[in-house]
Parts: sequence; C-alpha cells; structure tokens
Amino acid sequence: MNDRVAFQLTIYGHVQGIGYRWFVKDIAKEENLSGYVKNNQDGTVEIIVESDKEEKVNRFIERIKKEHPYAVVKKVEIKKINPTFYDDFIIKF
Repeated sequence: MNDRVAFQLTIYGHVQGIGYRWFVKDIAKEENLSGYVKNNQDGTVEIIVESDKEEKVNRFIERIKKEHPYAVVKKVEIKKINPTFYDDFIIKF
C-alpha cells in the first residue's frame, strides 16, 4: 500500500529573481520530498511536491513561506493532486 500524497502549490508575492527556486529545492531535499519548482510567466512560482507523509509537506510549506531572507510570500494556493512518483526534486527552466 502506498500512501503517497502530492500537491500543486502556486506561490504569490516577491518570489522571482532572488534565488527562490534554489531555496525551495534545498528545503525539499532537507525534507526528503520529490517534485519540481518553476517560475511562471505571471510572476508566481509553481511547485509540485510529493511525499509519503503529509506532515512533511505541511512543514515544507511553512518553511518556504518564512525562511527565505528576501522573499515576500503573500499567498500560497494549495491543490491536492494525484502523485506522479518523481524520483527527485528539480528546478524546471
């Protein structure tokens, strides 16, 4: 039985041009999550995140909201999705 969870996050605020994707990738690695992060044309950042434990994802979300020294996260949209079973967490360009 696999209890993998997956979420699509859209991050609004001052999150581009400040190394935010690399920061998100580092936090995802620390929390042992898989998926990807990418910039969107509208200035938001999209994150797909997967884990075997929803608590890890919740901690990840709290950390990416607060721990970057220059980011100003105004809103995080969270949508539960079906897992894709990514092997790693990558930055999409």
